Amino acid sequence: MIASSLVAAEAKDARTTMTVSATVNAIARVEAQSAPADIQVTAADVERGYIDVGEPLTLVIRSNSPTGFVMDLMTVTPMLSSLVIHGLDSDQVLGADGGAIVQRWQRPQVAKLSLTFRLVLAPGLMAGSYPWPLRVAVRPLDAT
Repeated sequence: MIASSLVAAEAKDARTTMTVSATVNAIARVEAQSAPADIQVTAADVERGYIDVGEPLTLVIRSNSPTGFVMDLMTVTPMLSSLVIHGLDSDQVLGADGGAIVQRWQRPQVAKLSLTFRLVLAPGLMAGSYPWPLRVAVRPLDAT
């Protein structure tokens, strides 16, 4: 005969409180729907000093930033002395190097933009065919 002894063990309820937090970093992305491939500068454009680009640059900007986004326009060819951008809340004027444009909103969203440009030509520019002179990038507007 085997004698066994049973030991009764009581399980105690164990409770812990833990605080969990998460940070969602703001992002912004741009997708070009259409863009001018190149710019045809005529002798009349050179004489006038500017060209109004007929084809719009259409963009879709997505951002989870609650305050908006910053659109950076960088010139990639030295053909401009300045540019005027139409299609935002108001016309924007940037210098030969481009610049940053702040667009504010009250909640994250998708912005569909159709931008047209007046390109003010650099002195000494010759008539001819030039590649599209701008690159566009976006970043979320910092809430601070």
